[in-house]
Parts: sequence; structure tokens; C-alpha cells
Amino acid sequence: MSMVLQAYRFALDPDQEQEAGLRSHCGAQRFAYNWGLGKVKANLDQRRAEASYGLDGDELTPPVGWSAYNLRKDWNRAKHAIAPWWQENSKETYSSGLWRVR
Repeated sequence: MSMVLQAYRFALDPDQEQEAGLRSHCGAQRFAYNWGLGKVKANLDQRRAEASYGLDGDELTPPVGWSAYNLRKDWNRAKHAIAPWWQENSKETYSSGLWRVR
């Protein structure tokens, strides 16, 4: 039995309003990605610095959970302060940006 794979190519032709929406969603996804990556990197850098001073175990800053689930929970707590415009886009826009942090 042979399997046939077929692909389709579609071209988008958004009007100005639709293009603005697409750009907004892409920018929001990137913003969430950068925020999540910055949060994780800052935590890792802090823990590395503390370790270089001889701290270990419970003396270190607690690690940040950087699963998509943990980052999304942190995002939901912080979004009003860091991205007051967050409601202009789908919540999945931010979720997909945070998912890419891993």
C-alpha cells in the first residue's frame, strides 16, 4: 500500500486592518517569549552568582519553573503590569511565545 503526501500553498492577502492584527499578534508573541526568557536567564544568572560566593542548597535563590505551564502562570500574574495592552490579542498568542522558551 503506497501513501500519497500532498501539500497546499495558500497566500494571505490581508487588508490593512488584518495586517495590523497579524503584526500585533506576532509582536505580542515575541514580547511574551522575551519576557519568559529574561525571567529564566535572570534567575539562572542570580543562582550562578550566588554559587560563586559559596552559597549552596537552600541559601540560593529558588529556581524559576520554566516549563510552559509555570511560565504561563507567572505571565498571568504579571501581564497587567508588564503588558497593559495584553487583551488586544488572543491569550494563545502569549502562551505560544512562552512555550518556545524551553
